[in-house]
Amino acid sequence: MDDLALKPKKKALSKVEGAAGMIMLATLLSRLTGFLRTYFIYAVMKPKGYSDEFLLAFSLPDITFNLLAGGAIAAALIPVMSSFLSKGREEDAWKALSTFLNVSMIALVGLEIVFFFWTEGFLGLIAPGYAGRAPEERIMLVALTRILLLNVPFMMLAGQCNGILNSYRKFAAAAFGPVIYNICTIAGIVLFGATDAYLTAWAIVGSAGIFFLVQMAATWKQFSQYRPRLEWHHPAFRRMIRQAVPSLLSSSINEFNNVMTRSFATLLDKGMLTLLNNANRTWQLPMGIFAQSIGIAMLPTLSAHHAANETEAFKRLFYRGVRAVILICLPISVIMVLQNDQIMRLLFTWNAMQEVDVFDSGIALAGYAAALIFASVLGMTIRAFYAMHDSITPLVSGILGIAVNYGFNAVFQRYTNFGIGGTALAYTATSVFNTLILLAVFSRKTNTSFYRDNLGFFLRSAAAMVPSTAVLWLLVRLFRPDVGSKLSQIFCVAVPAIGCCTIFYLMGILLRIGEITLLRDMLGSRLKRFRKKTEGNA
Repeated sequence: MDDLALKPKKKALSKVEGAAGMIMLATLLSRLTGFLRTYFIYAVMKPKGYSDEFLLAFSLPDITFNLLAGGAIAAALIPVMSSFLSKGREEDAWKALSTFLNVSMIALVGLEIVFFFWTEGFLGLIAPGYAGRAPEERIMLVALTRILLLNVPFMMLAGQCNGILNSYRKFAAAAFGPVIYNICTIAGIVLFGATDAYLTAWAIVGSAGIFFLVQMAATWKQFSQYRPRLEWHHPAFRRMIRQAVPSLLSSSINEFNNVMTRSFATLLDKGMLTLLNNANRTWQLPMGIFAQSIGIAMLPTLSAHHAANETEAFKRLFYRGVRAVILICLPISVIMVLQNDQIMRLLFTWNAMQEVDVFDSGIALAGYAAALIFASVLGMTIRAFYAMHDSITPLVSGILGIAVNYGFNAVFQRYTNFGIGGTALAYTATSVFNTLILLAVFSRKTNTSFYRDNLGFFLRSAAAMVPSTAVLWLLVRLFRPDVGSKLSQIFCVAVPAIGCCTIFYLMGILLRIGEITLLRDMLGSRLKRFRKKTEGNA
């Protein structure tokens, strides 16, 4: 009887692992192409002197997206849709969703008009460093912002299609769509970035339009149930709104922290914002590939467990996901600290002129390194709250985080000479604060003790990291790269990193950390399916 009861739970975990493995592969392509976009902004636009303006021009569009879509997709759309679909109430789900989509578009039009006509005033608040810049730089920033505001409708609709696909547990199309968007944006930057910043911005808008069409094509079968109606009183819509409003505010607060980071960077020397963005994208690359992939795959299943009052299964799945993320991110974070300059040189420098940027961007990467662990766990914890239909707690935590972020930024900029390294450290401190707060509340809300339940795992992971760090430290000092040889740089980054990860993996097996093999199982499940399909076709 016990074996029979365990089979559905094992099957659910297996589905999550398989989905996460597939999403991980798709997200790998998405993140790599997104990283290439960051590189080309730096390589093509920074020498022309307008890479900072181009990056800053995304501030108001990003705020608009997060105010109207952002966290609502994960907090309201996916959990509510997944819950109704699991109960066979698809028609009710679409009545609510149709109203939700229509209200979002109406609000979008209003907000876009406000930001378009008062662009200069808002930019004065979020880019204070530009008050003393040349008039042509301020004019360019305003014009680029207004063009990129046209990007938001396409991105919002594409994101909502993405959420619908995830609710139906059709992860492939949702995961691979962003790859096409990134490829199109790269093409626009390569074609126009060195000659015309405005044409580049229009190319970004066109890329978003293509992204939306791809996601809509994948969702077309399900979207046939959409109705252009406003059914305000439908209980499922009200439930979505109750979930969406706090989560939208929460995701907007997260974006506000990003804007604050860029705001403080504008007070530094010209070009520092671009270097900070390079470091920011670098540490987010593994987070996007691993942590977000696992979180996306977990959310529908967590929501289903919560709807069925399967508390133990909910807790077990959440713990397993968090542990897997920590095991993946822990050695990568240490590698980023000890190899910060070598990593940034390898990824971003291709000529002697760019070598002067290595130190500053490396310091920023080291400052961000710990954020990889805490921000990854934070993202998964927020999804757990969303699955429990609680978006208020992440909102309150985010509001407190704003004060923490501002306080650390102000202290580092006023009393230290850390430069963009201090801005990165302030973001990391905010991630640590929010993660600890949310995990404590999660424990109380679920009548568990996250720290006590996982204490043994934390101690074993730390023990595995000690010899791994020692090996990394020795290899970094043994292998010094030739700055003029890209092959030498690859070798001197790869060998210490592989050595560190190998020792960590072997120590994990020796110390019996069960989750150390989770990533292998995820990837293995996809390889098995691919092999079966290949054999079947043969």
